[in-house]
Amino acid sequence: MAGTDEFGQSETGDSRSLTIDGRYVIDLDQKLPDFVNCPAYHVKDTVSPTAELLALAPAPLLPPHAGAAVIAKIRAPNLLPVRSFSDATGSLWILCDAPSGNPLSDGGTWTETSVLERVIVPIASILHAYNEAGVTHRSIRPDNVFDSGGRSAVCLGPAITAPPAYFQPDRFEPLTSALCEPAGRGSGSIVDDIFALGALAAWLLGGCTPYRDDVPGALLEERFQKGSFAVLAGHLPLSLDVAPLLAAMLSDDPAARPSPRDLLHAADHKGYVVRRSAVATAPIMLATVRIKTARALAWYAARYRKEFASLLVRGIIERWMSYELGMPQAAARLALLSRDASLAEDGTLASSATLMEIISVIDPAMPLCWGDIWFWPDAIGQLLTTALAGKSTTSIDPSMAVFELIRTGRLEKFALVTTVPAQAAACAVVQKAAGQVSIETLSDIDRLPYVLNPYLPCLSPRCQNDRLTATWALLQWLNAGEDTEVPGATALLDRQMTIFMVVAALRSRLVETFSDLTISKNSWSLDLALLAKVQHLYMTGPLKGIGRKLLPHLTPDLKRWRSRSTRTSRGEQLAVAAGEGDLGLMQKILADPQALRRDQAAYNAARKLESKLKAESERLEHQDTDVPLSMRNEMIRLATAVGVVCAIGSLCAEIVL
Repeated sequence: MAGTDEFGQSETGDSRSLTIDGRYVIDLDQKLPDFVNCPAYHVKDTVSPTAELLALAPAPLLPPHAGAAVIAKIRAPNLLPVRSFSDATGSLWILCDAPSGNPLSDGGTWTETSVLERVIVPIASILHAYNEAGVTHRSIRPDNVFDSGGRSAVCLGPAITAPPAYFQPDRFEPLTSALCEPAGRGSGSIVDDIFALGALAAWLLGGCTPYRDDVPGALLEERFQKGSFAVLAGHLPLSLDVAPLLAAMLSDDPAARPSPRDLLHAADHKGYVVRRSAVATAPIMLATVRIKTARALAWYAARYRKEFASLLVRGIIERWMSYELGMPQAAARLALLSRDASLAEDGTLASSATLMEIISVIDPAMPLCWGDIWFWPDAIGQLLTTALAGKSTTSIDPSMAVFELIRTGRLEKFALVTTVPAQAAACAVVQKAAGQVSIETLSDIDRLPYVLNPYLPCLSPRCQNDRLTATWALLQWLNAGEDTEVPGATALLDRQMTIFMVVAALRSRLVETFSDLTISKNSWSLDLALLAKVQHLYMTGPLKGIGRKLLPHLTPDLKRWRSRSTRTSRGEQLAVAAGEGDLGLMQKILADPQALRRDQAAYNAARKLESKLKAESERLEHQDTDVPLSMRNEMIRLATAVGVVCAIGSLCAEIVL
């Protein structure tokens, strides 16, 4: 099968190499060490043979997010450029320059001046370009920043080799992201990158202490209690110029962090002023914890639910927020919510929706909390991808949480409360996507990741490792000569293959609704119906391999024809169509409603005539006739002769037909 121009096709004749954009040749037999946690391969630029490049193949369960193509086009000094971001071969490949230096994770000695001039200012310039493009980086950490030595600026690595912030250690993430599991962090905002840059600077000034053995979440409680700056940089002997700069960059209040533009002249700027969040003089006690800020209260409310619910229904929380934190409006909204809140038997709030709304009122900059899961709405696609693959680390099933959010309309409620504009927009995107793929039951939730991320490959266990991101590539894989059929299978396709193809057609506007192409279940005949439509929609040409795989399993459908001669004729026609790879003709031969009706009508007429003759025979058997013996014997001989002639004629007709 050859792919059409619309969907692209491999530009190589060698199965162990791929050619991208007509110039970059990837050697699939020459795998390199992973580059920033992404599988890497050797690649040669035929136009510039001396160029040192890397071909990156994102893991199937960890694709870049939907806006990655925009990020790939960004160019800025000291940013490792992406040469190509392409799935023209049927799988996504990212080609970038090889870094000229070593990653900062290798260690080194840094001064305040060198950190300001060689790290903060150059990366701030890159973030300014990202901010102007309306995107974020979310991968600023020591192993993705490269130092070639001397006095030159460091080089920032790519941002699109994995989901946003997925591989970020907690210490390089703001609290509002670090408390989420990696799959639930999302793209965030540019001030999250500012925090990561500040954390990187603090790490360099602290002597580049190894962090790979950090336990996830180990520093969260201390950071909520003391503040991230105090925990990550409070022990450093910082100058009076650098201390306020890092304090601003590491602020737990996103609104208090400087913008990338503010940092462009950080080496010359003096006197950064840190805007502090409201801190209570009289802390409130939740279990054994003394809480002084709204952000800490929001986090601990989800940890100590029974104790929090008790204080809430008694009005203590609202009074404390009003008098101690100066938040009368939030306190008033809490008072309304507490009146309608019902408690479960264990004394906690009975509704996850109520707790979510209460936490959002206490601190509108916090992520969404549902059950025991913290996540941002723009990460829902990746959260579900990880969960459906059985890789989630949460105590409850994220699929159920997302389904309940969609079903109850609570995503829209969160969008009204959050102070993060991008997340409010993400809620609308998810809700719209759920409608597009008709999510009506929990079992439908696995459709959502595909519609939210066009770079998510087909997650069928049979072809997942092939990272197929295009329908034509999946058809090519199915059409291949090798046996792709699972022993004992009841269908050629599986559920993931079906969803992948239907969503792709919906995204390309080849169909208007999800139901136009989807099938109720996978079976050999229903798979044929789906694949015949796909072959027609994408104009793929012959699919002989698929036809041959389907043909042996379509016998039950042929048996719907009552006429033996018709079954034989249509079976022969079906074999010819399968050999030609014409799935549409195969489907037409099997599913010809008018011919089936005529066949059934003829069968019914024959059965009716048979019944009539049988009744007449029985009547004659019981009828007393006065026939002479000689005449009766003559009649018997005649009937026998006629019967023999009819039998011979029937055999001849059967042979001829």
